[in-house]
Amino acid sequence: MELPVTVSGTIIHGKHLATTFGMPTANIDPSEDVTGLAHGVYYSVITVGGKEYPAITNLGIRPTVSDDGRVNAETFIYGYTGDLYGQQATVRLCSFRRAEKKFASDDELFFAISDDIREGAAFHHLPASSLPAALTSSSIASV
Repeated sequence: MELPVTVSGTIIHGKHLATTFGMPTANIDPSEDVTGLAHGVYYSVITVGGKEYPAITNLGIRPTVSDDGRVNAETFIYGYTGDLYGQQATVRLCSFRRAEKKFASDDELFFAISDDIREGAAFHHLPASSLPAALTSSSIASV
């Protein structure tokens, strides 16, 4: 399938693992048939509440944290704070970054997500101030 492609749906509760990492995400159970899309991380833009936000999205089954096989669009939204649960959202998948994979540990997952978010900020030409605090603290900034 050629990009960009949009997926939409209602923002639902996930496992909140990204929140424990300090990088909360919006989880969407896509309404569209996404079987033709590669599972993995995409540079994206999310529209919610009538506003567009730069984002990065993992589309897939999240093999490190879930074994239910359900496809989910999990989106980190740069610069957004607030409660999105129950709202309708549309995610435009703009460019493919990397394939989804199962990580050996939560730490390995954290470092991969951190790298994805940093690269997404560069893709969207965002300043360092758009990164979550978990990625700008002195203990993690050099990762």
